[in-house]
Amino acid sequence: MTKRDRELGMGRAITRRDLLNGAGIAITGSVAFPWACRTEPPGSTPGPYPPMLTGLRGSHEGSYEVAHQMRDGKRWPDAADTGETYDLVVVGGGLSGLAAAYFYREQAGPAARILILDNHDDFGGHAKRNEFHHDGRMLLGNGGTIEIEDLNEYGEAAQRLIRDLGIDVDRYSDLIDEELFRSRGMGRGVFFDQETFGEDRLAVRKRGTSWADFVEQTPLSEAARQGIVRLYEDDVDYLPGLSLDEKRDYLRSVSYEQFLLETVKVHPDAIPFLQLGTTYWAIGIDAQSAWAGVAAGYPGTSALGFATERPEPRYFAFPDGNASIARLIVRALNGRVAPDSGPGMEGIVSARFDYSMLDRHDIPVRIRLESTAVHVAHVGDVPEAEEVDVTYVRAGTAARVRARHCVLACYNSVIPYLCPELPEKQRQALSQSLKAPLVYASVLVRSWSSLERLGTQVVECPGAYWDGLDLRQPVTLGDYRPPRSPQEPIVLLLLRAPLSKGRSAQEQWRAGRVELLRTSFETFEREVRDQLGRMFGDGGFDPARDIEAITVNRWPHGYAYGQDPETGKVAYVLDELPEDRQPWREARRPYGRIVIANSDAAANAMTESAFSQAHRAVTELR
Repeated sequence: MTKRDRELGMGRAITRRDLLNGAGIAITGSVAFPWACRTEPPGSTPGPYPPMLTGLRGSHEGSYEVAHQMRDGKRWPDAADTGETYDLVVVGGGLSGLAAAYFYREQAGPAARILILDNHDDFGGHAKRNEFHHDGRMLLGNGGTIEIEDLNEYGEAAQRLIRDLGIDVDRYSDLIDEELFRSRGMGRGVFFDQETFGEDRLAVRKRGTSWADFVEQTPLSEAARQGIVRLYEDDVDYLPGLSLDEKRDYLRSVSYEQFLLETVKVHPDAIPFLQLGTTYWAIGIDAQSAWAGVAAGYPGTSALGFATERPEPRYFAFPDGNASIARLIVRALNGRVAPDSGPGMEGIVSARFDYSMLDRHDIPVRIRLESTAVHVAHVGDVPEAEEVDVTYVRAGTAARVRARHCVLACYNSVIPYLCPELPEKQRQALSQSLKAPLVYASVLVRSWSSLERLGTQVVECPGAYWDGLDLRQPVTLGDYRPPRSPQEPIVLLLLRAPLSKGRSAQEQWRAGRVELLRTSFETFEREVRDQLGRMFGDGGFDPARDIEAITVNRWPHGYAYGQDPETGKVAYVLDELPEDRQPWREARRPYGRIVIANSDAAANAMTESAFSQAHRAVTELR
């Protein structure tokens, strides 16, 4: 172990202090299975509880190997027939798969027998809950999907589902404490790392600070500073004389980086600072279209003439992100998983789920975790078939069930291998779907006093290993009480999108996927400790002393976007492509008793898309 590793605390055990017997279980990147720390809060029944597993999560070890074998040509012709028959089998237990089961039962009635298969050890897909217990209290983080960004964007069926689950979005302002960080003078910061900018420096832009005053804190050149101030403070139409249609065509044809360099004439020294949206779009500005920049409201686009009046967004975020939405759906499908939880959204956050109740023979809707579907086919000729065979692998053993209907709520790119009987044109369209890789890390720290001293709540880190850090706004819901004092422990959210500047988006995503699958937890841990120490050391943060637990949620298959089959370009905004060049439309066609859901089917990595595609798929079955 190097001197630097010792300074970072790489040899220190990260301890869970709130165990059943009062003793700690050490976890560190150097132990054999850092992702397998299974801990229980006081008074709980023994057994694994996936939300509390720390270390390497998301697409964890054991969740993807069988799918890779299927991709590489392995088949399981001798799968044992379980004798089970269902009205519906759903492949994929993410938000779309769970919603499909909900909508199907809504139409078929409460007696409908449904089986949901998922390859992970927890349900919810990217809506992942990271749960920590420390000094007698529970603290939550999100391991993926963060929020309801705007309920106005949800379709009728998706909005009805949200209401039926008891989520009152319009109460959010009563549940959130927007003054906690603001009252302490904490604002947004930018961390300039030595590798990218020549020195480590944290610059903070507090409320009321002008851009001119802010850039004076940065290590950027004078030319870069002037360009940034002009970009953010001047309201200029950089495409004068062009009609809106001409502007739109131009913005679709160039990257946002090209737009900044060639049209706005920003100095090249400013480009490393202006790496905007890398974790929102999961790609750098060299591969994002300028039209996507308009949609995201990037600087330099506000005066181009595309601004429209929109209603106030109806936003909502649970303390564990959209994991609480997944939990609400599961509880609605199977009340025995959390019989003592309070009603609606107030009771779900602190509810302790009984995972032993997910897959019982006497429950109509069953969820079978750690079960990877490997083959889906109609029994007989498609037009006359009355059933579908579904084969899955669990604990190394292949098994087969039958169903009247099947919803494939899994990655589009997996479906051609999973269901080879689909028409060739549809399989080609499905295979064109690539997902952008990303990482969400939840880091439990013993206090946030160092962030308060430095005046930062949100930090952007262009060029650094972790792209950004966020102290989520505190939400009080039901029995859940968020931290309020800087001396209390809190969960930091760190985000990373692995980029390879200069390549196409698809090339960057493929390279990023390989990188994530090859990166050990020890490497992630070292990068967490190193960057937090460099960012907040001047405020007194000591990574060897102050980090209590780390959960790294890696998603090699992260955000769903559409690709133009003719040019290969990524359509970050769906109207960048005409309908006849949107392959996801062909990909989601129903085929006999098999239909396709998931956000991939809309080429839009949003919860509203996951729900709307689930409803469409179930409606097609009807």
